[in-house]
Amino acid sequence: MLELTPVSAAGYLRDRGAIGSSEAVQIRELSGGVSNTVLLVHRPNSPGSDFVLKQALPRLKVQQEWLCSIERIWREVETLDLCGQLLANRGRCPLGTQPPDTNLTSCWVINIPQILFSDRANYCYAMTAAPVGHKTWKDWLLSGETDTSIASACGSLLGKLHAGSWRQTEIAQRLDDRTFFDSLRLDPYYRRLAVVHPDLAGTLNLLIANTFDTRHCLVHGDFSPKNLLIAPGQIWLIDFEVGHFGDPAFDLGFFLTHLALKAIHAGKRRDDYLALIDAFWTAYQAELTPVASPEELTDLSRRSALHWSACMLARVNGKSPVDYLTRNQQQAVRLLSSDLLHYPADGIVEMAAKLRVISRPL
Repeated sequence: MLELTPVSAAGYLRDRGAIGSSEAVQIRELSGGVSNTVLLVHRPNSPGSDFVLKQALPRLKVQQEWLCSIERIWREVETLDLCGQLLANRGRCPLGTQPPDTNLTSCWVINIPQILFSDRANYCYAMTAAPVGHKTWKDWLLSGETDTSIASACGSLLGKLHAGSWRQTEIAQRLDDRTFFDSLRLDPYYRRLAVVHPDLAGTLNLLIANTFDTRHCLVHGDFSPKNLLIAPGQIWLIDFEVGHFGDPAFDLGFFLTHLALKAIHAGKRRDDYLALIDAFWTAYQAELTPVASPEELTDLSRRSALHWSACMLARVNGKSPVDYLTRNQQQAVRLLSSDLLHYPADGIVEMAAKLRVISRPL
């Protein structure tokens, strides 16, 4: 397998005919991910034709050893294709009014990258790139931007993916294998926690078992602000390598963890970030209500709260901790999450309420 780097990629692309034999290109590695080499190919003489080249890594770029088969790149291609179909079928504009005092619209056009080519010998593929100048929603949040219309659009986006695949037999068969989800999520998050927190091992092992037993829809598995790219009027969803057919509660708990940790990080502006949770959950429920019964939604909310608690603890004591919390904030997350795993919240609304009653900024 040829290792793709900013230096080797140009020759590789010329050999494939993906760029001209004498075409000038600028190639740089994109930051933020830990499991792949991701290169942006800029074509200055062909405006609008930049693309991204992605290759799976056998060892993830984290401090602790974390290995996963590079075959997962093909699961990513499969899931990306399915998500594109689901969004095309269900419409792409979640909201429809323009907010004041912003150069963005709340009628967000949702985009999924399009696959340009794949190379099975080198475990890589190329896809269309987001517009120049985009930012991850994670960067927006950490810079203090708390636009609830983005949260609503993301809730609608995830809801469309879940609702569009709800109990769909064909999708269940295509995404039946959950090996990569186990290797990249359940093992480094929940099993790792069971070692660090033996008092929680029973709860965490039951959560793993229930996650495997619950199969309702397509699960992205990495739905987080770092994988949501924001450009004027557009939201791009990326990174599909742990996609599978399973429990939507994981997507919800995983995503809400990121909003909750940023709320804790925000200190005095905590409530501005917690408002994002309300907007997201309201929009998500609106999408799922037509396909899920009230009892299913209630049960989903409860399971999501448990995943939320476990994911929060994993992001301070797992293999891939967040890098923006202070030591005091990390300890607060440990105490809160541990307590919630011992005494689970009765759903997402109660989880949000518990975050709101933290007595002081940390």
